[in-house]
Amino acid sequence: MATEQTQFHLLANGQAVEIKRIDGRGHKYVVDGGAPMPSVTGLIGHVETDGFGVGVGWSTKMIRLADGDLDAPKNATKAAIDIGNEVHEAIENFIEKGVVDEASLPFISWLNTVGNLHLWDAGEAFLYHPDMHYGGTLDAISGGNEPILFDWKSKDPVSYWKYGGSLKDHAQVASYVMALDAMGSQWKPKKARIAYIMRDGSGTDVVDVDLDAGMALFLTSRKMKLLADEYKDMAKPGTNE
Repeated sequence: MATEQTQFHLLANGQAVEIKRIDGRGHKYVVDGGAPMPSVTGLIGHVETDGFGVGVGWSTKMIRLADGDLDAPKNATKAAIDIGNEVHEAIENFIEKGVVDEASLPFISWLNTVGNLHLWDAGEAFLYHPDMHYGGTLDAISGGNEPILFDWKSKDPVSYWKYGGSLKDHAQVASYVMALDAMGSQWKPKKARIAYIMRDGSGTDVVDVDLDAGMALFLTSRKMKLLADEYKDMAKPGTNE
């Protein structure tokens, strides 16, 4: 069942725009009662085309380690999502209320590596691009003379230190910076970083985002998605005449 949340995003001109996020199968964003916009994550599926093969390999490994349990990949994915949501919630509570979740090892790792080193202006803020018609939710904006957009990703440490993060992450974050500028937001970050938080609490790795490269990746992926949607009828079965 879909749920809705509404925020008012303050613009640099002193006005505010109403952004509603509809959470169902993915996210949709509605600005000032207009037509729903897709989320950034729905537009970046073409950034890494080899992701399907990696996913199949991971699923096969999970089934093997679970003695043939076909539900193992689904259960592992749910557990990872749950941990990620818990870490995001703990970070949001710290940024907004100063609450420290001492029981969460991943959060404590983030706190020592990132959280205590910055002043925070905002967390979990909705945004949109008025011309490209997409929406998103940024994780945090650090304050100061040089505001920085931050994104949090929870990771399995073995997988992360072997394969690293994802190009999709850079495309996603760059699209947020581009949207903030286009919508005339009160926040105008010129830098962005991704904090990869190990799910076992063993560490947090902070990576700078190359905004030019990330934006190029996002724009190319978005174009491919729009083209695929435009020509999707070409893949339908024909007639045998």
